[in-house]
Amino acid sequence: MLLRLSPFAKHSQSLVPSTPSSSSHPTSPLDVPELLQHIFSFLNQRALRTVFLVCRKWLYLSQHRHRREVIWDVRWEHSSPFKTLTRLGGAERLVLHNGQWGLSWISLDLRSILQGIQAAKGYNPFVLLGITVGTLVKTVKRSHPINGFIHPLRELVFSTWDIKGEWVNSLAFPETLTSLKMEKLCEFRVDIIRILVVCPLLESLDLYFDMCVWGEGPCTDQGKDALPARLPLRSLVLTNLNAPQSWLEDLLTLTPNLDTLKLIDHDKHYINHTNRTWEYWDWDRLRNHLQSLSLPRKQLFYGEYWYHNNELAPLEADLTICPKAQDHTFLYYNLTPTVLTFLDEQPVFLTSLEILQPKYTHCVYDGWNLHNKLPYTARPLHQLLCECPNLRHLKTLKMHYMTDFMDVHRRIPIYPVLSSTDQGQEGWLEDVQEALPPNNVPGIWICRGLETLHLELHVHDQAIEKGKHHSRILYGYIATVCPQLINLRIRFPHFCQSLSIKSWSSKYEPYVLEGGLCLLSKLQHLERLWISHGIFVCENPSELNWLAKFGRTEEHRARRREVVDGWGSRLRGEAMLEADRFEKCAGIAGEILGARAFDEEVVTGLENLGLLQDVVNTVAEMDADEYKILPELFKVACGIHHERNPEKEIKALFHSPPVGLKAKLLSRVSTS
Repeated sequence: MLLRLSPFAKHSQSLVPSTPSSSSHPTSPLDVPELLQHIFSFLNQRALRTVFLVCRKWLYLSQHRHRREVIWDVRWEHSSPFKTLTRLGGAERLVLHNGQWGLSWISLDLRSILQGIQAAKGYNPFVLLGITVGTLVKTVKRSHPINGFIHPLRELVFSTWDIKGEWVNSLAFPETLTSLKMEKLCEFRVDIIRILVVCPLLESLDLYFDMCVWGEGPCTDQGKDALPARLPLRSLVLTNLNAPQSWLEDLLTLTPNLDTLKLIDHDKHYINHTNRTWEYWDWDRLRNHLQSLSLPRKQLFYGEYWYHNNELAPLEADLTICPKAQDHTFLYYNLTPTVLTFLDEQPVFLTSLEILQPKYTHCVYDGWNLHNKLPYTARPLHQLLCECPNLRHLKTLKMHYMTDFMDVHRRIPIYPVLSSTDQGQEGWLEDVQEALPPNNVPGIWICRGLETLHLELHVHDQAIEKGKHHSRILYGYIATVCPQLINLRIRFPHFCQSLSIKSWSSKYEPYVLEGGLCLLSKLQHLERLWISHGIFVCENPSELNWLAKFGRTEEHRARRREVVDGWGSRLRGEAMLEADRFEKCAGIAGEILGARAFDEEVVTGLENLGLLQDVVNTVAEMDADEYKILPELFKVACGIHHERNPEKEIKALFHSPPVGLKAKLLSRVSTS
């Protein structure tokens, strides 16, 4: 069309202010207004009108594919929530988190705080750390989307350590919400029915509270009268629910489209505070009620909280209610041989698998236990991931895992010798030939096409101090076995205790170059990365700033090479130990679970798994101009806070501490 319009007659255009360029901030041609202005100057008016029409049509036809997300976390240092509110116009998803340990929200009057800040005609970003999530939620409706492109808020996610139930039960949620998720780490009484009435379009409701979710509303005549005859709810996830069985049964009769129901860590003992009596859930009755309603039932999970004095409800019968389910959720101790056989024999390919850890677990050498009475291990899950053909097309996986199952070359035992030599701890010296082979047989996951992975790493062996080989095994394994990852979240739990080291923080340093985070640089499809560890340790910015574009300059490459060049003696010692291990342990080196153990590409990629040499090779590859480092990455977090733009994240992590008045304000807020 444009060729017939003779568009290439140059026309005068108004000048555009020049954009300062920086060699440390590589830009795309689309980021240079002068270049775009020069290109457009060759289009005549007729061509411009056609271009505008086509672009406008394309924008209207494609805007639904882009879901804009706005995130604010109180743990983001120097970040003002008011800046977040200015970006709410047109956003469809809002994520808010208030998990500041040093601040107490119990007695705060949210409304007076907001009014006080507005009356002050100015605010300091450090003082704003004291504003709770509730203040932001109340301000959501004040945003004004761009005319013609109105995207009402559809999803709201917020969590906090402490909020008042009375406040949430009176909160004016946006009527346009289709998804709501709330997390609170203490007991909470929430009027769920009121939420369903206030949000008539709600399709997904997820409530998690560490102690109890007290359901209120449906059992009262007022609540029943307010509810419509049909609710659009499709997914209902309740963790630690404390409510009578009739409460849930009444609700299910109003949700004919409900296809996902999860009752996680459910306590079947309900206390009726009105007449001080106990009520017990009858799972057989609830199962019959579900079957009588003829719901879609794509996914059903009933994870009963285990008491040391009673048996768990059998889960095997519940699986038959949704025989064609492609998404499954289990508590770890639910993975019995019968359940594994069911998953293996069903003619259905699973697309999502979520394995949850129950409350009050204790770490033991080969897994976990509850109250020292219910021991269980990760072996059944490991075997399922490596050998179950129905997991071949798995897209989403969320679980707790141990590096023992990833260490395909059994290299973990050699590192106490190497690392203890550096630190002079004679008590750690061991002879490799006397080290017993591990009981757990490592393997390679069958799900090559995995796109979302949320993994909590546990190290239950005698982990030496600063055992960075564990994180190298983890990162190297994931990068090779799961090349299609889009969303990766790894958490190093603070409560995980090894058998010999009391300080959890000394096991690994996941952010430094030696820890192997750079091994993930080969993931060409990764968009979101969250490495959660309670203590951020990385003194040299060049060891981590490769996550952002400004950290890939020749200057930072040279600094990374300097770090690697200092490993010479350690690399030689590692090579000697590796040769000794290969000679003495060759008999068990080939024992790897899973059909992909014979995949030449995977085997080659895991050749140096866990070795410091693997990091050296990767750093050398990253120096090449043609090497693409995480080309799709747009959200990253190195800490317990939420993800943000890679450039903003790196700058915040290595930001110099404030001085003068700002330092005093920050210190005062953090200690109050």
